[in-house]
Parts: sequence; C-alpha cells; structure tokens
Amino acid sequence: MAKAKLLAVRDYMDVEMLEYDIPEPMEDGLVIKVEAAAICGSDIGTMHMKDYPREFSGNIGHEFCGRVVSMGPKASERVRCYNGELKVGDRIAVYPWITCGHCHGCLKHGEGVCGACENGFIYGGDEMQINEYLNHDPSKYPHFKGGFGEYVHIFANTYVWKIPDDMPSKIAALLDPCAVAMRAVEQAVTPLCGLHEGISTTTHAVVVGPGPIGIMTGMILKRMGVEQLVLTGRNDNKLKRAQELCGADVVVNVRDMTLEERVEKITEITGGGGDVVINCASAPESSIEAMMMTAFLGTYVEVGNAASWTHEPKLTLNLPDVIYGKNIHVTSVVANTSKTFDRAFRLLTKWKEIPFEKMITHEFHRLEDFIPTVAHGHDEDYIKGVLTFED
Repeated sequence: MAKAKLLAVRDYMDVEMLEYDIPEPMEDGLVIKVEAAAICGSDIGTMHMKDYPREFSGNIGHEFCGRVVSMGPKASERVRCYNGELKVGDRIAVYPWITCGHCHGCLKHGEGVCGACENGFIYGGDEMQINEYLNHDPSKYPHFKGGFGEYVHIFANTYVWKIPDDMPSKIAALLDPCAVAMRAVEQAVTPLCGLHEGISTTTHAVVVGPGPIGIMTGMILKRMGVEQLVLTGRNDNKLKRAQELCGADVVVNVRDMTLEERVEKITEITGGGGDVVINCASAPESSIEAMMMTAFLGTYVEVGNAASWTHEPKLTLNLPDVIYGKNIHVTSVVANTSKTFDRAFRLLTKWKEIPFEKMITHEFHRLEDFIPTVAHGHDEDYIKGVLTFED
C-alpha cells in the first residue's frame, strides 16, 4: 500500500515525522488528502512548553481542510455536511470537534457543542484517548488524526462544509479561528434584560490583542456596523497591519503604559469605556485591564485566557470595583457550535471582499518546515502560519 507522512509532537520544539499506510475509510467515515493546515496559537504554546509530560508522540493540527479521496459506504449519512451531499473529489473544511451525543453535557446543551461534551474528541489534540479509534496516538489505526499530515481520516459525526471551487484552501483552513471570533462577537449580541443592548450602530467596541482572532473579531464587528472599533496591542508593526486588515478606527500601543494609564486612555477614547470589550490576548494580566476598560452595563468577552492550560500565576481582582459595581456582563469562549462554524464559513466565502489572506504572513509547503515556522510565532511580523501542500 502507498504510504504517507504525518507529524507527531514529541517534546519542547520537537516533532517526529512518522510514516504509515494511507488508511482505508471506516464504514461511516472518509479520508481526505490535506490541502492546507494552519498553525493555531495553542499549537505554538504547546510547542514552547518545557517539561510537558507526554506518554507518546501525539497527532497535531486542528485547523485544516482537504479533498475527499475515499469514502465508506455510510459516510454520506454519518459525516454531517452543511451544504450538500458529499462525494469523492469534494474539498471540505472541518469543525474539528466530535461530541458523543449521550453525556450529561450533550443531553443538556445539545449535540455538537464542544466544551460541553464530557467525551469530546478534537482532531490533532495531542494526547486525547476516547476509544480505540478516537485518540491521538498515531501508532493506532487509522493513524492520521491531525491536520499536520498528508491525510486525515474523518470520523462519523464530524461536521464539514464543501469548499467552493474558487476558494483557496489556505482561506478554508482559517475556519476554526474565524468561528472563535464569530462566537466571541455572538456572546455580545444577545440583549440581556433590556439594559445590555448588545451590538448596534452606537456600540463602542474594544478588541485587545492584534493576533488572528483579534483581527477577525474586528472584521466581524466592523461588518456589523459598530460606531467605533478600538484595537490595543504591544507592537506597532502588528497594530498597523491589524488596522489595515480589520479597519479599526483607533489603535493603541499599551506597551509602555501603566495599568492605570491604559484604562484611562481607552476610557477617554471610547467616552466612558467599551460597550463591548473582547480580550483576544493570551496573557492573564490582560484580563483585568480589559475588564476595567468595560463601560457601565457593558459586555466583556474573554477569548485568549478562557482556559488555564498555560498554568500562569493566579491573579487577584477587586470584583465590586471591576465587575459588580459597573453591572457588566462577563462571559468567555469555551463552548462553540457547528452553527457558529457555519456562520463563520459563510463569512469566509466572502474572501474576495474581506482580506483574510493577508493575515497569512508565514506560508510554508513542507511538513519539515513546521518547527522553523513555529519558531517565528513570537516575531513582530508574525500573524498566522499556514501549510499549503504543493502538487
């Protein structure tokens, strides 16, 4: 049988190239040949973590797309395609989570809600062990279970979207971060008890962090017609690039400011604080200042620090001053849904209007260049790294 390669995480800034037979699809699954895979900020974080205990070298990559090369006889029934019946030759983008459908979280919140499922599986999640097939051990069949490989086996109950013929694969691979940005904005849309008006043409919005998700969050907010979009960060080059991409009205470099100066500056610019503040920076201390930048009766959404996997030091917060006294609504992006991914995919199909492609600053074409690209993840000119396989 023909063989193909995949990357598996081994240790700090260390992966190994493994080779296995290209798998046959399970009865209710299909196999895709990967066309593009994007590097998530969590991938960069994982690769830079020293002394991270690993039982084995695990699959990696959850932002990917590819072309269907083979299908099991029940794949069209069990793989959930939002925009048509699947066939060999179709290009598809993937919602990387599979939920079990029968745990307490799935029964309470609905199937397909990642974060709520107690037995959820994510493609390329490093060391997850659900069952003999849904795991991240590449030595176990069907081996290819992450985006950074030449193939991926797509299991039953995976949600996918058929990619338009003219849409570049490197754009389709941005579905996951775009869906995170979409969910962050959705958290602020719903009005609460008649006082929190959500997002409207009078909204003063603040986005903290000029990375890919921060940029796409800004793109969505601008398309929704907010009155003012303010973007903060710590690097002039990244802020300038982000402003060009998302159309922020004001950018503020907060690097050399004290906490008080940052809050005062944003309060002044927005005329009282952000009606909506979305924190996309992966720095725990940014959460406090971002909440302090939120206006009375405003909405604060945490994205970058929603999970504590970085094991950063605990922080203290005066809750009455920062949250209760201002009656702000505080939420985060941990759970997401296939419906939000569908809305994100529809936005990505407008790639000719919205400059998603310009976010890709580091494009590479070989699996061997994964680590060299990750090594640039903290460079001033880095926004997003994407692997695109050349035919």
